[in-house]
Amino acid sequence: MKILFPTDLSENAKNALDFAKKYAMLHDASITMLFAYYAVYDFAAQAEEIIAAIEEDANLALREVINSNTDPVYIDYKIVQGTVATAINATVLSGDFDLVIMGTQGASGIRKALIGSNTATVIKESQVPVIAVPTGATFESVKSVTVAVELSEEDEKLLKKVTDLTENWDLPYKVLHISNKDDFNKELSFKGLQVHLRETFPDDEFEFVKVSSPEFDAGAEKYLKDQKDTMMVMLSKNKTFFEFLFNKSQSVKFAYHTHVPLLVVK
Repeated sequence: MKILFPTDLSENAKNALDFAKKYAMLHDASITMLFAYYAVYDFAAQAEEIIAAIEEDANLALREVINSNTDPVYIDYKIVQGTVATAINATVLSGDFDLVIMGTQGASGIRKALIGSNTATVIKESQVPVIAVPTGATFESVKSVTVAVELSEEDEKLLKKVTDLTENWDLPYKVLHISNKDDFNKELSFKGLQVHLRETFPDDEFEFVKVSSPEFDAGAEKYLKDQKDTMMVMLSKNKTFFEFLFNKSQSVKFAYHTHVPLLVVK
């Protein structure tokens, strides 16, 4: 497995790198740090000097990170000129990476940290799964994996990817369905999913949770109030989540706690 780790060399990025290294050790994975920059200058004559200074500083900082690494994880790096989101997605497409792990910032929850940010764009456009690590989150704090499902056929296809990415953690799974009304067909689908998962993954532990809520974000907030040590997993076919996440006119705050990591599987 090859992990791409975008970094701005901030304290939050250092925390997310620690998360990424521990994840990599469980999956025999390598990590490539990506530092992207966009040089702003007034005159063309300044370009060469400014670019050289930025890349020299970045090289020194990234080498220091590698030299100080004491974990049994191979780490290298790339420095790319361009916008962060564009650089990340271009590198994923050209470098055969399997996963992106990156930090988010801000004390007001994942949604505020993501909306309009590089992380939001990466999640929306990435061709591979993305783990967003909020400020203060640690690998050790994750005690369960919560997977939100819409109970569609696509869910079952993507759940295999979820287990591939998380099964080595040896953590229990919580399969979450948020519904705004009773639906007999959805109830049958939920029961069918329980049978399918337990038969397909007999060595894994599954708990199935239903939350009644008129809105997806309110249901997620309600659930996470009592699940502060989980990692939330969203599937790319989960239109409820993605429509909410990228709807700029949405005024309701998506109250993910900053210490809850988010895995988006595609």
